[in-house]
Amino acid sequence: MKTVGVVIPIYNVEKYLRECLDSVVNQTYKNLQVVLVNDGSTDENSLNIAKEYTLKDERFILFDKENGGLSSSRNVGIEFFSKEYDFKNITQESKENSLVEFKLDNEDNPYNIYKIYKSSNFFKNKDELLNFKAPDIDYIIFLDSDDYWELNCIEECVPRMDGVEVVWFDWKFYYETNNINFENITYHDRYKFKENIITPLDWINQYKNTGITWFSFAWNGMIDFKHLITYNLHFIKQTIHEDVFFGISLFLSCKFISYLPCKLYNYRIRDNSLCDYSNQNKNTWISPYMKNIYNKFNNIEQTKFYHRISSEALTCIELLSFIENKIANKYQNTVLENLLNDRISALWQILDCNKDPLDILNKIPKKLYIKKVFSLKKVIKNLNKILENKKTIIINQTNQIHN
Repeated sequence: MKTVGVVIPIYNVEKYLRECLDSVVNQTYKNLQVVLVNDGSTDENSLNIAKEYTLKDERFILFDKENGGLSSSRNVGIEFFSKEYDFKNITQESKENSLVEFKLDNEDNPYNIYKIYKSSNFFKNKDELLNFKAPDIDYIIFLDSDDYWELNCIEECVPRMDGVEVVWFDWKFYYETNNINFENITYHDRYKFKENIITPLDWINQYKNTGITWFSFAWNGMIDFKHLITYNLHFIKQTIHEDVFFGISLFLSCKFISYLPCKLYNYRIRDNSLCDYSNQNKNTWISPYMKNIYNKFNNIEQTKFYHRISSEALTCIELLSFIENKIANKYQNTVLENLLNDRISALWQILDCNKDPLDILNKIPKKLYIKKVFSLKKVIKNLNKILENKKTIIINQTNQIHN
């Protein structure tokens, strides 16, 4: 039976977390390994609820870390299953029905992981405790902690993973209140594929026909874990819309994608969710990991604007690098024309910021500067043509008057 790794980032979701975790525990497909990542929650119960589920279900492991954003939490899950972490037991005495505490035994701890928790019932003897390692998995899937699965989600995906790198399923929106105005249309509604196995080129061609200017993928499918590791796919740290780079890179790197038009995921729309970034309390709220940027601007509006633009820019820069280094030449022009053209144009909005604390401008590839220069030259050339034409018209009209 195939083993599925599940990664669930947690941040201030005490109101929704039980519903999310119950949808995992009660899946009809049981061979799961579940990573919970508490991303510096500041509410009263998110961490406690995560500990509760970790204690009672041996399939769970809990990482407690400094706030670093959604990307960092998902990356912790990927790195755990990649066996990049060594663990040191810091529990003096392991008791039955208790949580064993570990800390990282690695020299580097870039995400500032404080502690790792695992149920003592998982360990059959002292050797297992001392030599604890991450389990092997076949597939990986992400779930946001304010959302939840249909109970057959994993069971529907696993058999369809045979011979493909991704199963791409549909979702439905769950509205917390009736006061939220949100377009209730998913990618699947726009693509209108029937259940099928498609190629990256099929996806790109259909993308062109839909009029969509945005694509993202993270929680809306299952991924072959070996494929993920082969291409070293990750989420860009400390950005918003982190699933744009991840999704486009993933789909371009695939040979085959299983398209599954079944709504297996319940996507909650709430007043203060991460997806509603632009509408959060503009005067008082920024993510803790953005404090360093805020200290440069000392202005929340400017901080948020820079964070949005720098996220777009980093996404574009990383995608260009990925395409150049890891994607077959036959896709490159098609991708640039259909997936990145708008993003490359948006990249230059960084010039509207009076500061650049992440040094984005110096990270932009030289060829984009060249493209920008040529674009400007083209504009100037067209303007000159227009002026010459107007000049000719005026001269002709003047001559007609005199004649």
